[in-house]
Amino acid sequence: MAKLAAYRAKRDFTKTSEPAGNAARRQGSSFVVQKHDASRLHYDFRLELDGVLKSWAVSKGPSLVKGEKRLAVHVEDHPLDYGDFEGSIPEGQYGGGTVLLWDRGTWEPEGDPNEGYEKGRLTFRLNGEKLQGTWHLVRMAKRPRERQESWLLIKAEDGFARSEDAPDILEEAPLSVKTGRSLEEIAPGRAGKSPAKKSPAKQAAPAKTKSPAQPSSAAKDKKASGIAVAGVPLTHPERVLWEDQGVTKQELAAFYAGIADWLLPHLVNRPLTLMRCPGGALKKCFIQRHSWAGMSDLIHRSMVSDGEGEQEVLSVRDIRGVVALVQAGVLEMHVWGATLADLERPDRLIFDFDPGEGVEWPRVVEGALAARERLKAMGLESFVKTTGGKGLHVVVPLKPKAPWKDALSFTREIAEAMAGDEPERYTTTSVKQEREGRIFIDYLRNNREASAVAPYSTRSRPGAPVATPLAWEELSNSIKPNGFTVENLSKRLSTLKQDPWTGIGNVDQVLPERGTSKKPARKR
Repeated sequence: MAKLAAYRAKRDFTKTSEPAGNAARRQGSSFVVQKHDASRLHYDFRLELDGVLKSWAVSKGPSLVKGEKRLAVHVEDHPLDYGDFEGSIPEGQYGGGTVLLWDRGTWEPEGDPNEGYEKGRLTFRLNGEKLQGTWHLVRMAKRPRERQESWLLIKAEDGFARSEDAPDILEEAPLSVKTGRSLEEIAPGRAGKSPAKKSPAKQAAPAKTKSPAQPSSAAKDKKASGIAVAGVPLTHPERVLWEDQGVTKQELAAFYAGIADWLLPHLVNRPLTLMRCPGGALKKCFIQRHSWAGMSDLIHRSMVSDGEGEQEVLSVRDIRGVVALVQAGVLEMHVWGATLADLERPDRLIFDFDPGEGVEWPRVVEGALAARERLKAMGLESFVKTTGGKGLHVVVPLKPKAPWKDALSFTREIAEAMAGDEPERYTTTSVKQEREGRIFIDYLRNNREASAVAPYSTRSRPGAPVATPLAWEELSNSIKPNGFTVENLSKRLSTLKQDPWTGIGNVDQVLPERGTSKKPARKR
């Protein structure tokens, strides 16, 4: 009882819904972080120790930046029941305001936690839904007239630490891990309203439609909230992702929902490499291949063999997963050339025609057409798409029969043959100086863990361009590699009589046998 005397003395439990609680005798290892909008917004960091929650008020919240020190003021112990508390504390009561359960999980101390706590230095590992890895809590020297101890919460250097220019976890994952709500939705008069159950003023087009949805102007209302696209709630739906075009997060989600039938066949159940730009295309972007704190369950994790052990890969299974990627600031989706069902044998090969400085677009078109003819001479059907960047991708669908090493050898032979026949036009070296005036034929995407931008994925480049499949008959000098965008692709797709890549998933062809590259590929 004495452990919670200070906690109880500050509260009138006839007026507040906070738990009175008791100190527990059991030895547990829970931790919670509660986002607390009281007289000022802060985060309450709590570690279970000796039957109570040892608690610190972290004014700026935890940071994943290694070595960054966040002031953590030591406050009274809380009962373990408080670890599940979410709601509003009435004004006039101690801590009056809104409490959101921001993170929870378990903690593992390094050494004796009681000894570390008494000495003022705790090192521990967090296993939370958002916070993971090793952390330090360090007590500072007490200052004159200081009533509460000041500590520092510091992220240690490990695989979960982030650089200074990486996204802030507090902005990246602001919602409750208990209910999925925001502070505003927990506040009085809005309790129980989950974003997922709300009906937005303008709902995105349903997932199963061949007629892409046009972006909604309502998304630009900076007061928009409670928006759900394809059943997935969006925070900050008004956030502008491409400043030059004014395209917002809600508009991007609606764009993908509207083209789901075109997009998903090339994306579902393939390992992903993601380009995340939480602040928009003109701000800092970074590559993401593995899961992150607060990642939606609609983005699926799989453990796969990497030859020596296992590695984690990410994938999506439906349009909800794609919208969840948008919510996480993903502006580019790149896919492996194999599916999760058979990662050791590719079902798509990529020739990337990437023009160097001084190469005019018509020569890139000629290069892709020349590759098509070489492949056709071997009995292989191919497809083409713009990249949303500077070049073109020539794609060869296969039955997954050959291993990756054979796929790489085959594509290298084709690329080197083209470069050997016309060295003034093509090169297979990525060295920038040697690419000037020539087209780099990148065949290295045909490795097991390499990836290429997915058909119908946006690019984090000016103009909000989209990598777009074409029919070979469409490919001409008037088509531009970044000409299709979030704003105009809908019109294109609505006027097409058929998918330019019709039948790509049913093409029955395999690689030519080694040593017989001039013979037609065997069809099965």
